[in-house]
Amino acid sequence: MHRMVVALRRRVRSVETIAATVIALGAGLLLVASEPAFAVEEAEAAQGPPFNIAVFMSSRDDACYETGNVAAIKRLAHDEQKKINRRGGILGRPVQINFFDDLRDEKKSIANVSAALSDPRTLAMVGLSGSNRPKAVFQTLGEDIKKSGIPFLSDISLASIFKDQPNVFTTRASQDDDRVPVMVSFTRKIGYQRPGFIGIKDMAGSDALAESLKAKFADTGGLLTDGRIALVDDKLVDDDIAKAVAETKEKSPDIVFLSMGGANAAAVVSALKSAGITPGLFVGGLGNLPDEAVKDYPNAIFSIAWDHPPEVYNNRIRTLISSQNAARWIFEGAKIPTAPGWAKKECEERAVVEFPDPFTEANMRAIVMGSQFADMVALITAAARTGEKTTDILRLRTRIIDQLSSTYATGRGVFKGTFDNWSFLKSSRSAARNPFIVILPQGLGRTQLAPIQFIRAKDGSLRQVDTLYTDIDMIQAHRVDENEKTFQAEFYLSLRNNPSATIDRFEFANAYQDTENGGRQLHIEPLHEGGASVAYPDTMKIYKVSGRFLFNPELANYPFDLQRFTIELQPKDGEKPFIIQPPPLDLRDRRVTTDGWDSKTQYVGYEEDFVPVVDAYTHAPSVVPFYKTSFGWEMQRQTTDYLLRVAVPLAFILFVAYLSIFIPRSHFEAIVTIQVTALLSAVALYLSLPKLDSDTATLSDRAFVFAYMILSIMICISILRINPRLADHRFVDRTLEMLHVAAIPIFVAVAVFYGYQLGLAAL
Repeated sequence: MHRMVVALRRRVRSVETIAATVIALGAGLLLVASEPAFAVEEAEAAQGPPFNIAVFMSSRDDACYETGNVAAIKRLAHDEQKKINRRGGILGRPVQINFFDDLRDEKKSIANVSAALSDPRTLAMVGLSGSNRPKAVFQTLGEDIKKSGIPFLSDISLASIFKDQPNVFTTRASQDDDRVPVMVSFTRKIGYQRPGFIGIKDMAGSDALAESLKAKFADTGGLLTDGRIALVDDKLVDDDIAKAVAETKEKSPDIVFLSMGGANAAAVVSALKSAGITPGLFVGGLGNLPDEAVKDYPNAIFSIAWDHPPEVYNNRIRTLISSQNAARWIFEGAKIPTAPGWAKKECEERAVVEFPDPFTEANMRAIVMGSQFADMVALITAAARTGEKTTDILRLRTRIIDQLSSTYATGRGVFKGTFDNWSFLKSSRSAARNPFIVILPQGLGRTQLAPIQFIRAKDGSLRQVDTLYTDIDMIQAHRVDENEKTFQAEFYLSLRNNPSATIDRFEFANAYQDTENGGRQLHIEPLHEGGASVAYPDTMKIYKVSGRFLFNPELANYPFDLQRFTIELQPKDGEKPFIIQPPPLDLRDRRVTTDGWDSKTQYVGYEEDFVPVVDAYTHAPSVVPFYKTSFGWEMQRQTTDYLLRVAVPLAFILFVAYLSIFIPRSHFEAIVTIQVTALLSAVALYLSLPKLDSDTATLSDRAFVFAYMILSIMICISILRINPRLADHRFVDRTLEMLHVAAIPIFVAVAVFYGYQLGLAAL
């Protein structure tokens, strides 16, 4: 009797194990069916003592809220660190990022850099922005920085500060090699002849800019005015403002270079207007000036932007954000409860936004800053991985500096980061970045690119190019083919009528290339070639374009997918480049006729790309840059057809199969016949669908795999319930019945909820 009890207990335990296995298998398959497959990592995870990268930041504690810059730097740099370490780190050793915040204090900046220099595991340093704090750091620690040999990818605005430290580079453009030559060449080109200057007293950046301008204008008499205004507690001294304005009024320059930003620049602009002096202005950053200070200024205001033209996004960043959860790209600085504004009741609590927009100007500035730091971490890693394998930190430091001076030198090579391209000028060790000259024309109320621009040539010099004021008005987008990765489009292309603006200069970069007939499948019909007309604007050239264009479908969330359809423009002749300025988005026509799609948003993206070239004779590497402007439309697939043809039939198949479990077990053949037929019907339904050529499993694929899994579990349980070894045990029978009746609907409900959430996220 005892043996029989023991045997029975063992059998029950085995049945419980079977039941638990079925449940675990179902849960596992549900997760597999619900989540996209991840690519196998490129290398084993890094192990051992880490190589440290010091990252220097500057937050503030006097504002109501922190800027999003610090949050973006930390998050994006950490993301890059994780990616690097998953792929083997640096020669098998992990990368560790150490963040240092100087709170905009010179003494803290010096202490932070000193701490990084004293760490024997510091492989490289990144950051340190501005001019005054870096100047103090290098005056105190310049020799130590040089002796350490640690690569320092700073964000210093003046290359002269680190000219004696060959291991220091900057991610900013050189003031002497880029900013000042562009400012002087531009103002002379458009006719200004009497320059003046107003800056901040004892500010390193302001002093250096004034001296550089004096040198550049020396052949025409230098600067007419040189007003310096003292800064006390972050506010300009009123008496100094009055003196600078009086000097400007007396000598009457036709353009004034204003070396300050934000509220300080606004105070000077207001003082000039009050005094009745309104020369042209060249300011440090138009985006930092309050609207009320510039909206009614009766002359043009100029500035230089380094990230992207007005009304245009960094195409890589925009594409990256659009392909992920947008909420993850919101960088709002934390509340600073100790800020004086809260005690004075000048600060206000932020309003809760249900669907925050990641593409606001402030948030994009934070993303650009954070992405720059992330790219520098990636660049250091890429440079350290070259050459022979070694974990000697001194040799790795030397290797990184050598790579920055050769492989990633301007004209020889480019590091293609996640967010941008990077190379460095040999002469100044500053980043080779193209300036965008921005103008706020009198009375327009919006910034845009100036008519002429300057871009980097292969030898590192700057050359003049045209701005083409261009717009694309999409009429119709249809015949989308995900397998061919093409779509048909009809649109109007309009150009500002000037001698250099002709459609012959455009290359439609993503127009479909017909290999059989040769050439691109593109038809261009001129509607108006400019000049006097009773129907069309005299100042515009208008063309109607139709053709077949390529796009890159991302089908992981099909049929709830959001796709980007673009018309990409680039110069046809590399010797005659240009830069495109689109009109503001709110003035563009947003109506698009589509077949099976709903237009969600449209935007214009800008991207610098390059072609790497190696001379087979001399083995000398070089890069050929080119610039693309993408007029993009994000469209949501309409799901009504899919739901009626696929989702509803599949739901009925599962429902009928589920009902079969309530048939008495004496009719086992009928039960299994219904369930097997349901499984075959699901397979047939899947095979009848149009095949999508996707590298990853789509949501639709995963839904069918899930359905196969549920139907197979039903068949498995039905068989177990009539097994004579198990059917006689009440506990086993009840367990299998519970799985059949309750667990399967729960699995289905979870899967349906998951699909419903994806559908909501896509709306």
